Amino acid sequence: MPASYATAPSRPLLVTASEQILDAVLRLCAGAGVEPVVCRELGAARSLWSTASVVVLGDDVLGPRAAPAPERRPDVWVVAVADPLPATWSTALAVGAEAVLVLPRDDDTLAEVLVDRADGGAGDAPVLAFVGGCGGAGASSLAAAVALCAAADRRGDGGEVLLVDGDPFGGGLDLLLGDEDAAGLRWGDLASTHGRLSGAALRRSLPRSGGLAVLSWERGLTDPARDEVVRSVLTAVRRVHDLVVVDLPRHLDDAAAEIVTRAAVLVVVVPADVRAVGAATGVVRRVSAWATDVRVVVRRRRGALPSDVVADALDLPLLATVGEDPRFRRAVEEGVGPVARHSSVRAAARSVWASLGPEIAA
Repeated sequence: MPASYATAPSRPLLVTASEQILDAVLRLCAGAGVEPVVCRELGAARSLWSTASVVVLGDDVLGPRAAPAPERRPDVWVVAVADPLPATWSTALAVGAEAVLVLPRDDDTLAEVLVDRADGGAGDAPVLAFVGGCGGAGASSLAAAVALCAAADRRGDGGEVLLVDGDPFGGGLDLLLGDEDAAGLRWGDLASTHGRLSGAALRRSLPRSGGLAVLSWERGLTDPARDEVVRSVLTAVRRVHDLVVVDLPRHLDDAAAEIVTRAAVLVVVVPADVRAVGAATGVVRRVSAWATDVRVVVRRRRGALPSDVVADALDLPLLATVGEDPRFRRAVEEGVGPVARHSSVRAAARSVWASLGPEIAA
């Protein structure tokens, strides 16, 4: 056994001499993105017992002639590949096991335990969502800019921020950021996934842009992610990030509703003209049925409706105003990202994050 294993508290500990149990648990560990420390008997596991993230004991090491178990600790699970004998249940109770699982029947239960412990048992990160009140409102640009500001703000604390592209028909947020060639997973790579995902493994596989993790859509794909995939991915990434920023599509399908219902704040971006406000009315009505906190950012050009008039018409709190700025569009067209230059979008993003950051972190 490599010495480094003994100093890795995030590793599960598997104790078994059964090749059948070993193969079954290693398969589940691979799916969870973790590599366990393996010992063949309890005596060899004593030095790792208290520091392992979770302990999995094969029923073969709990027989009457087995070495006594170390001190009681939480997160001990006993596994078998056939219905266990009555003596196994009493022995499992004596070592403080959470349950006796029979594989493969209880694969899903053990997989969830392994994934949760691999992700460090963290809580759910807050979700900050953006949606355009009409086409071309600039919600994607603002979402990306706010995510970059949040990532820069939290980098000194070791915090992780993730930007999620929720619109399969939006052209890809990685393109907006100027990092479309960055290696890593996109939504298309996750289309066939099912069940509980490892947040830690997913985080390691995502491309990064300016210190920001990004989950984007590829160009040319036409099939949105299934609702259960969106639910599984969102659950996984919230366990391993400090903040998740999502750019939503205006066609709020069931997958988008999954995100809206979990959003701490939903920001609707609306241009300051009569038609845009009219279009945004329907979007606001729909998201308000799911979201608990909806606010508006007004994109305003000279001579347009005042921002407070737009906010009053939509009956939403005004969060910020974004002015028209050709420098921003040039920055995106040149592939240098939404906050590379001193634009009004960058200034608005800082204002939005300065307002929402303390609330969301609280």
